[in-house]
Amino acid sequence: MKDEGRYTSEEFSHKYDLYSPIVYRLCAIRLGNKSDAEDAMQNTFIKMFYKAPDFGGNLEKEKAWLIRVAINCCKDFQKAFWTKNVIKLEDTSDLSCGTIEEAVKLIDLFELSPKNRTVLQLFYYEGYSVNEISQILKISVNSVTSRLTRARKKLKMEMEACNDEETGVVSEH
Repeated sequence: MKDEGRYTSEEFSHKYDLYSPIVYRLCAIRLGNKSDAEDAMQNTFIKMFYKAPDFGGNLEKEKAWLIRVAINCCKDFQKAFWTKNVIKLEDTSDLSCGTIEEAVKLIDLFELSPKNRTVLQLFYYEGYSVNEISQILKISVNSVTSRLTRARKKLKMEMEACNDEETGVVSEH
């Protein structure tokens, strides 16, 4: 018996076109390099094709489920492969929309833990509220706000240090 997914090829193609940008960005931010992000994205969509529940046309629930699956795929990659802490500068241009400022922001993001990067991306780049992030990640609202606070503080310190280097000021932190 042939193992078929729950979508026709046209439906799946539409879902892929709709969700692949967010899934790729999430995987790239989480994993730190293009090839692993592409592999995790592929695994995410394979799971969607074969295992996605019926969302009854609710795109927000479908998108939230897909984000959760993508995060889990990234976690699997992080556990399985030990060279995930490296990102090459040439890879950052593919992750941004093309401006140098955005590439610098991405480099700053990679200084954060994967948990904090994910919360930042969902909040700032994808526009989810703290409550929605809490539901997607299955963590408390307090955990989401704590991660956002830690991430903002870390980014602020990184940006201040970078600014101090550019202006020649020696920080006393």
